[in-house]
Amino acid sequence: MNRVYTDLGGHMAIAVDGVDLREPPTPALAAELRRALWDNIVLCIRGQSIDPAAFLAAGRAFGEPEIRPEIPHVPGFPAVTTLSSEDRDTKGDGKRLVAGANWHSDDTFMPRPSALTVLYGIVVPAVGGDTQYANMYAAYEALPAEQRRSLDTLQVVHTMKPARADLARTRSIDPAILAQRPPSTHPLVRTHPETGRKALYISRNRMDHIVGMEREASHRLIDDLVDHATQPQFTYRHKWTQGDLVVWDNRCSMHKANGDYPEGARRFMQRIVVAGEVPV
Repeated sequence: MNRVYTDLGGHMAIAVDGVDLREPPTPALAAELRRALWDNIVLCIRGQSIDPAAFLAAGRAFGEPEIRPEIPHVPGFPAVTTLSSEDRDTKGDGKRLVAGANWHSDDTFMPRPSALTVLYGIVVPAVGGDTQYANMYAAYEALPAEQRRSLDTLQVVHTMKPARADLARTRSIDPAILAQRPPSTHPLVRTHPETGRKALYISRNRMDHIVGMEREASHRLIDDLVDHATQPQFTYRHKWTQGDLVVWDNRCSMHKANGDYPEGARRFMQRIVVAGEVPV
């Protein structure tokens, strides 16, 4: 089957047609897809119809899947978690959850945060439910040189428990799980291990404070950087089509989900996160 690549966002995001993931990718295809991802930050593999076993095999083409016990998963596949329009905060107030509604990078509270996220659109609403992405290479490179040098020196404490009460709601977390996830400290600007490029590394709701700064001042600086990075020239908005399998690189991007689909519309996704390395 011939593979056709199509640019989606100009400065980031590419789609590929002609890939059938019902069979595990060959080493050559896996290397080709990884290169497309490194070059474009977001990769959409169109037209898939796969079961959880095939989805897991596809995820392994990009790295080692991680298990997140606190997130609902497909029975028999602990590394394949689910995101649904029917999700409710069962450990909190029972209200509807839209996971990832803030600009963020996945799992930054971990010592080795997730490198990549793989999201498979099984049921998508006709209206709404898009995912937005920000190119954190471009956002960093657009800053004045003096500001880049200053940011290069900063370290940030990340926590699993949300750090910002002023942002959108997140899933309530079992205290026993929280106890197993102590804070992690990461650079505000990280260097990508594959490309060697620098990028802002931000997950606002997990960033408790910048080392050596008060929390309020830390949050003001982080908010300013998020406002900068989410300008139109740095972002791409993905309109989901059923069967899209989208991979993105958390080390050089932020993303956010949109819960703007009509009440009663269904959205159901399966998700894999790929293990990463200590940010430097």
